[in-house]
Amino acid sequence: MRIIKGLAIALTLMGSTAQAQDTEYLLFDAKTRQQFAGCLNCERIDDGSVCNPFGDYGSKSSEKSIWNRFGAFGAPAAENSPWNRSGHGLVVLDPKGHVYGRFSLNPASEPGQSDLPMVQSLLKLYQDGIGLDQIRYLLCQ
Repeated sequence: MRIIKGLAIALTLMGSTAQAQDTEYLLFDAKTRQQFAGCLNCERIDDGSVCNPFGDYGSKSSEKSIWNRFGAFGAPAAENSPWNRSGHGLVVLDPKGHVYGRFSLNPASEPGQSDLPMVQSLLKLYQDGIGLDQIRYLLCQ
């Protein structure tokens, strides 16, 4: 059952990634909005992409990556991590500064969880016990 759920969410991710290419979804720390944490839907080769395995924001070993379980944006206990159930998470902005809500497991975070299907799918996968490596693979394939 878990595999079927994962596949269904993966299809949602693929569809939302394709639809979202006109707007870049940029991740920033929620408090100051000054610390960049990557681009959620940029091309994999983009230096700022969370899918670039060689970039600061897509590498599993980079302190700035949401995929680093020990980093400022990826550790489950880090205040700015989307995977922290009680933290602030990250704010999702476009290049013009329009706010698309928070990328955060915390439903009480302000301005509230993002309604973007891509963000909701990533959070659902994590809540269903899918590991960060697998979530990264589903988003970035």
